[in-house]
Amino acid sequence: MRSYLHIKAKGLWKFCALITIAIILACCGEIITGVDQPATATVGAVVPITVHINIPTVGNGGPDYLIFGFLVPKGWKAAQNTTITYTSPLGNGTMNLVPAGTVAKNGGGLDWPAYMKKTFQIGGNLIDDMEWVAYQSDKAYPHSDGNAISGDLHIKIKVGADGNNTLVKLGYVITDTGNGFTSDGNGTYYSEKVTDCFELTGGTGDLVDFCNPQLTTINPPKSLDNDIITLTFDGTVVETKLIDSNPTETYLCATAYTSDGKTISVCEQTDKTKMVQTASGSKKFQVTFWPKAFFGTTGTQTITKIEYFVTDKTGAIKVGYGNTLAPFVYTFKCS
Repeated sequence: MRSYLHIKAKGLWKFCALITIAIILACCGEIITGVDQPATATVGAVVPITVHINIPTVGNGGPDYLIFGFLVPKGWKAAQNTTITYTSPLGNGTMNLVPAGTVAKNGGGLDWPAYMKKTFQIGGNLIDDMEWVAYQSDKAYPHSDGNAISGDLHIKIKVGADGNNTLVKLGYVITDTGNGFTSDGNGTYYSEKVTDCFELTGGTGDLVDFCNPQLTTINPPKSLDNDIITLTFDGTVVETKLIDSNPTETYLCATAYTSDGKTISVCEQTDKTKMVQTASGSKKFQVTFWPKAFFGTTGTQTITKIEYFVTDKTGAIKVGYGNTLAPFVYTFKCS
């Protein structure tokens, strides 16, 4: 009897082992196993980042090219300021920018950056001024016999081309040219990794915080004084005296700084400055305006920045940056 139980146990062990192997083989597709990225850097520095990848394969297929997506602030101009190489058991090489307009596999007619944006959006960042930059390996690789291909992507990026101090979550995604961002019975053919907030300091521009909810935002994030902009105050981010006093009456109080050294203030509680609640009880308020008309600048004056508060109907209660009495600051720039 003991012999029978021993044999049965061995058979069960083998069965479980086969099931485990089957599960492992079923997990076919590119995997980001880790990212080595510094937590901070200074504007203008060249930052090294290593992305560790593993590609389990099933059956015979390909060869396919590795596709890599890098999520970064648009102002960093990553396409012009980034180089990527790779090392792997199949050889070393470079990752090159995917030619503009290249239609992505299973992307519904979208090119690779647009397909990445549709699939992964902006990676948990809160300001939509991010872009996915798409790269492709210079060599193709096979999918054969269940062999796993491991390797590293070595990124060097010169950060902060826009000169702004920044808090941002950088994103990384991989797939291949034969599958795109799809899954089937064999597994998932892509992998995404978004890191914790990366801090960029030492810049001369505004702090751009993609990570943390903001009391105010301006859309579009980058504009000139001749563009129409929408300023939003979000009273749900933190408790403020403004929302406590009267949650339905908010106004903009702003000062413009011009290129000829003038300052122009518009701080009145009128229909011109009134911010409209986006929905009843939302505690989110907006005002849309054309800066040149709002501040009454001449044709030869250019507004370089504005400093502003959000006030109650009396103007006595003001909310500024970080729920303090320091003004919010917005610098006009096109890139």
